[in-house]
Amino acid sequence: MKIYLWICVLINGGIGVLSLLAPLNFLGTVNIGVTAPSGIIELRAMYGGLQVGLALFVTWCLQDIKRWDSGVILMVLILLGLGITRLINWLVAMPEGFTHPMLFAIEFSGAAIGFYVRQVEMKSRHQEGGHTPGTDA
Repeated sequence: MKIYLWICVLINGGIGVLSLLAPLNFLGTVNIGVTAPSGIIELRAMYGGLQVGLALFVTWCLQDIKRWDSGVILMVLILLGLGITRLINWLVAMPEGFTHPMLFAIEFSGAAIGFYVRQVEMKSRHQEGGHTPGTDA
C-alpha cells in the first residue's frame, strides 16, 4: 500500500503544481479555455489547490500505518468518481481524439490497482492474525 500511496502523492502533487504554475498550458490538452482572470483563479484553485491538498492528505496518511487504508480508499473513490464521470460525459458528447479515453482508462486502472493492493494487504493481515486498521477485528 505504501508504494501505491507514494505514487498517488507524486501524481497528484505533480498535477497540482503544474496546474498552479501554468494551468492553461497543462489543461490545454483537454481543450479548456478561459476568457477572464477569474477563470484562471478557478482553474488554479480546483486543479492546482485541490490536487496539492490531496497529495498533502495522502502524505499525512503515509505517516502512520493505521492511516494507509484511509489513503487508499480515498484514492480509489476519487479515481472511480473521475473515471465514471469522464466516461459518461465522453459517451454523451463523443469529442474527437483519444485524450479522454486514455484518461478514464488511467483513472479506472488506478482505482483497480488501489482496490487490489488493499485486498492483498487485508488478506495478509488476516492470515497473520493481525488487526486491520479501521475495524474492530
